[in-house]
Amino acid sequence: MPLSTNYRNKIVDICCRILSTDGTVELNERIWMNKLCEHNLQARELAGALVCPDFIPDRDSGFDGGV
Repeated sequence: MPLSTNYRNKIVDICCRILSTDGTVELNERIWMNKLCEHNLQARELAGALVCPDFIPDRDSGFDGGV
């Protein structure tokens, strides 16, 4: 199921605050994003692209990193 614009914006906001030196992320926000990423492929790919943009999958593992 596609993500709503609201959910996309929330994920981007949370990820940016996680990476920021002065941003704070509440535990409930992290839990919400984690649960959404567990159940929604688009959310998982978006969060992964924001937090680990340089991820290079291991070609022998069969894991494509959600790309």
